Amino acid sequence: MPYLKYEIIGRTRMIRKLAAIIGIMFIAPAQATPLDTASWAHWTSSANGNFTQGSNTINVTYTGNTFGVDYGSYIYNVPTSFTSAEVTNTPETNGTLLMTGGTNEINGFHFSQAVVDPIISLFSVGQSGLPVTFNFLNDATFSIVSQGAGNWGGGLLTQSGSSITGWEGNGLLKFIGTYTDILFTTPNYEYFYGATVGAIDAIPPASVVPEPATYTLILGGIGLMGWTAHRRKQGVSLRMLDSHKNAPSFL
Repeated sequence: MPYLKYEIIGRTRMIRKLAAIIGIMFIAPAQATPLDTASWAHWTSSANGNFTQGSNTINVTYTGNTFGVDYGSYIYNVPTSFTSAEVTNTPETNGTLLMTGGTNEINGFHFSQAVVDPIISLFSVGQSGLPVTFNFLNDATFSIVSQGAGNWGGGLLTQSGSSITGWEGNGLLKFIGTYTDILFTTPNYEYFYGATVGAIDAIPPASVVPEPATYTLILGGIGLMGWTAHRRKQGVSLRMLDSHKNAPSFL
């Protein structure tokens, strides 16, 4: 019976190895670099940019108060203030429109086709003792998804209806619904603050499932383990048969 004992031990080891392989296949993708879920406008000028949503390229036109575009990465050097579980990446160096406000001019992002649940990043809105307000028009529905410190320290964004007020505020807004235009006024003057727009363009990492190739590898591993076990079983059976043949007879 020693052969049976060794066979059981061998099979146990193979099962453990297989379990480890399967665990690695499923866990490794979750530990990979997070998928960028947001497509932020890439501004080619202070009036024109584009981003994607699904298979669609959305051209965006900005009209209103601005004095240029800042492509510096410093704007988003505290990523957690501009991201969430659903929006995993910042605009980075795609460009942020710079504004000073101080008029009743209507500013607006116009999309070449309807965008579902667009997102807006706000940067350095207001400062201590000098609040700045964005008044969004046409009963726009949105919420502050995240906020926090920025390049010039911590700050605050507050929401009242369709208005956002900032005291050195940095954050991420998510609009609910389908939009071809997002219009707003910025009646408070401050030098300077910024904004950009985009859309969610991919499934968040938590929802990613293994690809078909992963299942192929798993099934291949199971098949290989089964073949190896079968070969070992044949070897054990032959050795046991030989041992019986060579055993002394007491008849």
